[in-house]
Amino acid sequence: MKYMIKSLSDKITAAIVYLILAELVVAMFLAIDCMADYHFYAADSGTYAMQEALRVKTGSEFETAERCVAAACSGAPDAALLAQFDPEISNVVFFAEDASGAPLMSSLGPEETFDPATQAAYTATRPFSVCDSSGAVHTGTIRLCIRKGLPAHDSYRLAAGLIRMAEIIRYPILGLLVVLVLASILVLGMLMSSIGRKSDKNPDAMPERFIDKIPFDALLLIMAAIVGFVTMLIVLTSVADIKTSNLVLWNAIVLLLSFIISATLLLFSITLATRIKYGHVYRNTLIFKAIAGLRKKRGKANEGYFKVPFVGKALITIGATALLEILTTLYFLFQYRTHEAGRLSEFKFTYYAIFQLLVVSIIGALFFMMTINLYHLRVSSKRLAQGDLAHEDDTNILFGDFREISEDFEDIKDDMIRALEEKNRSTEMRNELIANISHDIKTPLTSIINYADIISSGGCDDEELRNYLGVISHQSQKLNGLLQSLIEVSKLNSGNLKASFETLDIVLYLSQLADECSPALAEKELEAETDFPEEAVLIRCDSTLLWRVFENLIGNICKYALPGTRVYIGVERKADCAEITFRNTSAQRITLTEEELLERFRRNDKSRGGGGNGLGLSIAKSFTELQNGTFALHVDGDLFKTTLTFPLAQDAGEEQ
Repeated sequence: MKYMIKSLSDKITAAIVYLILAELVVAMFLAIDCMADYHFYAADSGTYAMQEALRVKTGSEFETAERCVAAACSGAPDAALLAQFDPEISNVVFFAEDASGAPLMSSLGPEETFDPATQAAYTATRPFSVCDSSGAVHTGTIRLCIRKGLPAHDSYRLAAGLIRMAEIIRYPILGLLVVLVLASILVLGMLMSSIGRKSDKNPDAMPERFIDKIPFDALLLIMAAIVGFVTMLIVLTSVADIKTSNLVLWNAIVLLLSFIISATLLLFSITLATRIKYGHVYRNTLIFKAIAGLRKKRGKANEGYFKVPFVGKALITIGATALLEILTTLYFLFQYRTHEAGRLSEFKFTYYAIFQLLVVSIIGALFFMMTINLYHLRVSSKRLAQGDLAHEDDTNILFGDFREISEDFEDIKDDMIRALEEKNRSTEMRNELIANISHDIKTPLTSIINYADIISSGGCDDEELRNYLGVISHQSQKLNGLLQSLIEVSKLNSGNLKASFETLDIVLYLSQLADECSPALAEKELEAETDFPEEAVLIRCDSTLLWRVFENLIGNICKYALPGTRVYIGVERKADCAEITFRNTSAQRITLTEEELLERFRRNDKSRGGGGNGLGLSIAKSFTELQNGTFALHVDGDLFKTTLTFPLAQDAGEEQ
C-alpha cells in the first residue's frame, strides 16, 4: 500500500490540514450548540429563534429610546438620535407614554402612521425613569416594535436572514460535522502511518527529537495536564457568563483554546506513532525502566509479558482491558446505588464518560494501527504468493510482531530471489560448461587421434615420429590439466575438498616459486621482479592448495601476458595479515570486468586469447577462500593485478 505522505513538506502540509480540520470541527460544533440553544432542533424552531434574537437585540434599542425621551423632556429633542429610527434605515419603532398612559413621544414622522397590533412582528415594553434639565424626574413606559416584513436593511433583517439560513443548514451541518471528523481522523491516521521513517544507517535508533526522548508515561501525564487545563479554561469562560454576554467573543476564545488542544493531540499522536514503530512505547517508560532494573538485579531481564507470543499478548491485553472495564462499571454503579439521594444527577457521569472515552480512544487507535498492519501483511503475502519479488515493502507503519512477520516475509523473498538467481546461474554455468568442455576436450582429443592414426600407418620417418609423439604428449597433458581442473571444481561444489592448515613462511615459499617458474616465464619472454621483506612472514595455510593457487596465477600470466614485459611478485606484511600481489601487462586490452573474469569458463578471445579453459582464476579464488584468505582482481586497460590476503600466524614459534 502506497502512501502520499512521504516528504517533509507533505508531512507539514498534512499537519496543517489536520489542524484546520480540527478547528472546523470545533466551529461546526459551536454552531450546532448555538442553534440548539435557539431551539433550531425543537418543534418551535420556526418562531423561538426569531423571538429570542429580537429580544436580545432590542436591549440597545431601549437605551437609545430612553436617551431620546430624556432629550425631549428637557425641551431639546435630539434629532441625531431620532434619525437612527428612520424607517429607511431601521425597522424599529418606539412609543413613549408617561405614568398616566398619555403619549409622550414616538419615533414616527409627522405624516407616518403605525398600528402595533397589525404592523408589528415583535413588541416589547420597558419602564423608564429620566431627568430633564431642571432635575425633574419623568417616569413612564417605552414600547418597542419591530416592523413586519423588515423592509429596512438593518441588523434585524440581517439576523432574520441568518436565522433562515440556519433553518436550512441545521441538519446538513450535522452531516458536515461527521464528514469533518472522519476527514480529520483520516489525515491524522495517514500522518501517523507515514511518520517515523527508519534511518538506513541505524534502523534501530529513534529520531533525535526531544519529545520522543521523554518517558511515555511522563509524556502522557504532561499531555493530560495540558488538555485538562485548557478544558478547564473553556469551562470557566462558560461559567463567567461570557457566552451569554458576548457570544462572538466566547466562540473566538473556544476556537483558540481548542487549537491548543488539537496541536497537543497532534504532537502526542506523532510521537506515539514513532514510538510504536520503533517498539519504544513501553520500553521508554519510567515504570518499565524501574521493573527492568529490578528484574536485571534478579537475573530475569527480558522475561514476562514481553516474551509472550502474539496471541498471548492479545489475550492478556484484552482480558486486562475487559476486567478494568467491568470493575470500573461496577464501581460507578455501586456509587450510584448506595448514594443517599438516589438521584441520577448525583451520578459522577463526567468521570465515567472521560474514562470510557480514554479507553475507547486507546483501543480505537490500536485497532486502527492493527488493521493497517494486517492489511499491509495481506498485500505483501499475496504479492509474494504471486511471485512479485521486485516489490519493496514499506515497513514504517508496522510495529511489534507485525514487523517481525514482515521481516520474515522479506527473508523468504530474499531466499527466493537468491534461489532463482542461483538456479539461473547454475543453468547458465551448466550450458556454458557443456559448450566449453565439448570444445576443450574435442580439440586435444582430435589431435591425439589424428596423430595416432598417422603413426599407426607407418608412413613417417623418425624425425616426424618424434614430432608427432611430442604433439600427442602436449595435448595429453593439456587434456589431463582440464580433467584435473574439473575434478577440483567438482570437489569444491560438493564440499569434499578440505584444507590442512600449517604455518608457512610465505616469503621463502614465493622465492622458491619464482625460481621454479623462471624457465616457464623466460620461455614466454617475461622477466620476474620480486619485492619481498627481509624478515619471515608466517601465515596459516594449506601448502598444497596454496601451490595450486600460485601455479594457476603463474600459468595465467604465461598465457596472457605481453612478451618482453616484467611480472611483479610482492609480499607486504600488514597489521594482522600478509598481502601478496601479482602484476603483469596483458597482451590485449582487457574488456571484461573483475566479476566476469572470476566466473567459471568465462573467456574472451579478444582480451584473453590463449589456451586457457576459464577455470584457473575461479579455482584460485575458491582455494584462497578455503584457506580463510581473500582474492581480489584489479584490471585497468592492459594492467592485470591479483591481490591475495592471508591472516598472519598467531604464534611465530609454530612449526614451519
